[in-house]
Parts: sequence; C-alpha cells; structure tokens
Amino acid sequence: MKKTAYVNVFHGSGEIDLPSPKGVAATWHFIKGLCGNTSPGAVLPFGKYSAAPYSAGYSSGYGVNKMNCGGPVKKLYGEMRLRGFSHFHNSGTGATNIYYNYAVAKPFYGEPELDYGVESEAGEPGYYCAKLAGSDIFCELTVSQSCALHRYTFDAPGGKLAVDFSNDGLYADEDQLRGVAEELKVEALSEKLLCAEAVLKGVRMWFAAEFSGNGRLDGENVFCLEGSGQVEMRLSVSCESMESARAELESEKRDFDRVRSDAQVAWEEALGKIDVQSENETELRLFYSNLYHTLVKPNNWGGGGFLWQGAPFVTDIVTMWDIYKTQLPLLFSLYPEISESFMAMVTKLGRERGRMPHMLMLTSNLDLEAKQARFLGAYAVYDAWRRGVRADYNGALDAVMADLHRPEFADFCRGGNCERTTHTLDMADGCAAAAELAFALGRDADGEELTQLCRYWKNAFDESTGLLYAEREYYEGNHWNYSFRPMRDMEGRIALAGGKDRFVALLDRFFGYSDAKDVSARFEGFNNETDMETPYAYHYAGEHEKLCEILSLADKYSFRDSRGTDGPGAIPGNNDSGGLSSCYIWNSLGLFPVSGQDLMLLSAPKFPLARLTLALGGELTVKKSGEGLCPKRILFNGEVLEERRISASAMMAGGELVFEM
Repeated sequence: MKKTAYVNVFHGSGEIDLPSPKGVAATWHFIKGLCGNTSPGAVLPFGKYSAAPYSAGYSSGYGVNKMNCGGPVKKLYGEMRLRGFSHFHNSGTGATNIYYNYAVAKPFYGEPELDYGVESEAGEPGYYCAKLAGSDIFCELTVSQSCALHRYTFDAPGGKLAVDFSNDGLYADEDQLRGVAEELKVEALSEKLLCAEAVLKGVRMWFAAEFSGNGRLDGENVFCLEGSGQVEMRLSVSCESMESARAELESEKRDFDRVRSDAQVAWEEALGKIDVQSENETELRLFYSNLYHTLVKPNNWGGGGFLWQGAPFVTDIVTMWDIYKTQLPLLFSLYPEISESFMAMVTKLGRERGRMPHMLMLTSNLDLEAKQARFLGAYAVYDAWRRGVRADYNGALDAVMADLHRPEFADFCRGGNCERTTHTLDMADGCAAAAELAFALGRDADGEELTQLCRYWKNAFDESTGLLYAEREYYEGNHWNYSFRPMRDMEGRIALAGGKDRFVALLDRFFGYSDAKDVSARFEGFNNETDMETPYAYHYAGEHEKLCEILSLADKYSFRDSRGTDGPGAIPGNNDSGGLSSCYIWNSLGLFPVSGQDLMLLSAPKFPLARLTLALGGELTVKKSGEGLCPKRILFNGEVLEERRISASAMMAGGELVFEM
C-alpha cells in the first residue's frame, strides 16, 4: 500500500484527546498548549504554498479552538464553521503573533455570510475538500510549486467566489488575533484576472489570481458564475513584483486533477524516505501521519524572498528551539534539497545581517522571540556538517561567529553568564559544536575562542542541588524541566549532581518514579519541547530499561488518541512545525539525535524492520528481533555496541542496525 494511504491529514488538528495514563505516566504533568494546532490543508513537502480551510481558529486558521497556552481550551464555535479558504499557514505552532491566512477565498450564493457550516470534509496529502452545509457547494484545494489551485462546484445557478486580500490572522475578539493589511490595492486586469498588492506584517506581497469558468469578475474581487457549474481559481504570490507573481501563475500549465495527482506523487516520494514494515495498520497510520506533519515546514520559496532578491529563501523557520533538536537533524539526514537551501539561507542571513534565524516568518521583524533560547544556528550548522549536507561551511562559520558577537550576547562572551540560565547552556554547548567545526576547517583562532566559551556551562548549575539554579527565570517550565538535556560533558554533569546514584535519583523524581505527587518537579509527557530529549539522560547513567519504559509509555499514552489511533487529538501538545512529530519518528526508529554532537543515542525500535534512504545515497536498515521493551544487545554492521550509541556520521554512511530484544 502507498505511504500516503496511511496519512491522516487531520492528525493533531484539534484539542488533545489522549488515553487515560497508567503507571508512572499517570504522574506526568501537562502545563502547556492542549492542542496540536496542525492544519489539514493542501501542501507539498516543504512547499511554498498552502491552501487550507479557514475557520479563524487558533493557531493555523483551522479548527474550533481559541488561543490556548495551558488550561482548558476555549472554543470559537460549538462545531466546525468555515469563513473560506486561505493561504499560508502556521503548522502546529503556539502564540507566534503572526498567523497569516492571507487571500481568503469565499464561495457563496446571494450575499456572503460571515461563516458557513460544514457538511463533510476530507483530505489526503496535497488535497483537501469540503461540502458546505445547506449550500450545495463542493470545495476542493490543491497546490503546486508555483501556485495554489481552488475548484468550487455549484449545483445551483448564481454561484459567486470572492477573495479578501485584506485578511491577516485569526478571529477577532478580546484576544485581538486578527489584523488587516497595512496597505492594499486590488485591481481586475480583465474579466478573469485579479491582482492585488498588499503590505502584511511589514512585507510587501503581490497576488495574482486567475479564474476559469462560465462567468466574469464583477467589481474588484467577486467572480460571478453564469448558471451552475465549476469555478477554478489559481493564485500565485511574490515578494518581488507583480510581474513575478503573474509569471509564476502562468508557468503552471497542468489542470487541477493533474496537479492533485502530482502532489500525491511528491508526497509518496518524501514519505518513502523511511520505509517501515508492520502488520499493524494503526502503527503505520501513526508513523506516517507524524512523518507527514514533520515535512510541512520549513517552506522553500526558491527566489522571491522579501529579504533579498533571488535564491536562497527558506522561511517559516518556526521555531528554532522546537525544530533544532529533532526535525532539522531528520531533514539533514534524509532530504538533501531542502537541507541545502536551508543552509544557504541561514549562511546568507548570518553573513549579511549579522544574525542567524531564531524564528523567521513572513515579517519585517526579524527578532520575534527573545526569551526561549539562544545561538541555535550553531547547532544547526554543526548537525548539517556532520550529516554531509552540501554547504559553504566557512561561510556558515562566519555567520556563527557574527551571531556570537551580537551585542545581545556580550555578557556571555565577557563572563559566561546570560540573563536566563538556559541561554547559558545554549551558548556554551553551541560554542563547543562550533569549535569542533572551526578546528576541522583549520580556523584555529576561532576554535580557541569558542573552546574558552564552551567551558561556561557549569555557571548554570547549582552544585548544592545538582540542578539548574531554582531562583532564575524559566520559560514554560522550571529549573527541573531544563536540567536534564544531553550535554557534551555528561561525565562532568553527572559528577556535578553528586555522582551517578544522585543523578539517577533526580531523574527518578522528575519522571515520577519517586515523589509521585510533587508535580512541581515533573516531566510533561512530551507536552512541551523541553521534554523531547530529557528521557535520554537515563542513557548516560546506564539506566536503559527506564529510558525504554518512558518511551514506551509515551507511545502508549501521549502519541495516540483515546481510541488508540491517529486523529485530531493524537498529538500531546503543539506540534511546533514538526518538532514534536519528528521526535516521535526518531523514538519509533530507536534512534535519537543529540543536536550539536556527532551522536545518535539508541533505545528500542517499534517496528521489526525499517529502511531509511539517506541523503548521501546509502541506506540504513533497522531490524528488531525478539520481544520486550529494552534490547539485550545492539549491533551495528555486525559489531556489538556496548555503549548503545553510534555517531551521526557513521549512520550517514549506512549499514545495518540490529536490536536483539
């Protein structure tokens, strides 16, 4: 069966609906967003365009939820209602303050209403459709690399299609999530060609929309059908010029159905980079639905970016603190084209603007988030380098050094302390990664400077507790949540905690094996990005059984819905542009990347057989034999791995990884 047949595009699009946890998982304490925030709209893998149903719901524009950053989820509607179909969308993010949903297309009869009920909706990778309740209007969306395609079937005469180029964001009430275009000019150039120039979030964008069907544009933005039948609309966007937008539109010669079928072919190829074998269809649906939502972002615009003319331009790097740990290493391992474009983009941005992206969206504000993390571009450059991504690494290191010497990081460079303790850890281990690259490139002076700075990691820890300093300020958690990240000097980290036994005791308290009622010091059950790497702290203490048990419990209680399968409620928190879903993918394969290190930690695979088609051309085969939660023995290319780890660079050469349970 095709991989696309296992994808549920609605996976993670609603409020979480997880099984009732048992055992130690019952002690885990969710604190953050209680919805996955994905969208079922039509997209290509890393594609520029998205075309999606628009309800004005948080945060992708789809669904019935209002903003949710913890606690009960407030509802925008009692049941799904659509205001139209929009373009450009977040995927799984929380409160970014930029929510897109531009150029809202609204089909209707007579006079348009604010929103419409939904009789039915369905989708597959690259395609979405819906029947509007009580209107006999059937709506279809698909996308290509050069435009978004809409098709509306009106069973009765008098159908109309309007396009609102002013829309910016989501619902508008006390939360004020919706805006309007800062500038807007709309012009009908013919009976079937509509153009608009708009400034949205400080970015000037040109839209070109071409209609086909038995009708004409009536006024600025309404296409009126004569009789019943179909209306098709193709929409292209450029940040360069109207000529560029129209050229992109005119370059697409295929009809709607061919574009739809070709989109599925593109998704089949992308999903096929990992071939997992199982007789359990539910597990296959969970795996490929998570992989699908991992590959929606970032978006490769090719040329046509708003920061400069021409390629490279990759946007919706939202957000680095979510994607650098698991999603970017997955892309670097399997998807060379987007990886090379990403590296060219961040290198150019770092060299020309003196900063690497921490969060990059379609906005003139390049410094959207200043609290969550620091210096993560260094990790991404290192991970790409170790996985053989083709890039200008001298240029990338120039960008890293420019980023390091930004005024905002002066306190760390002078004395090894940041205002936020977690930033000290980010900076220190980022410097260690960059130092290794610098020495490999023969840039010893940079390497020496970075080596001096990487030693400051200890400044973040309170030796009296073995944890980060409790009285400092933390983002979405406390000092417990951030105290167990895999670091370069884990031997020193464990010694600082008072030795292995004391370190394990701290971990046991954090994961609920002890002090089960103290949720102030508690793992969040993969509800937040701080969780993704923390179970692997047990690896460094030799507690592999507990590592495998936690991952098994997470698979059972955090990454499937209350029915035990995929669905809108089957992601335990904001998917964050694929950060959380890619974590699920790695855990299911029994591997985990340690960002900023040439290191893959091993746990236990879910499937008896998986084959990964690697970006460098080789293949990694992962086999599991026997039963149980934890492997008795792991072999790589016939050699027993006593330490249960391999290097990322060795993985990229391919081979056979065998887990004997």
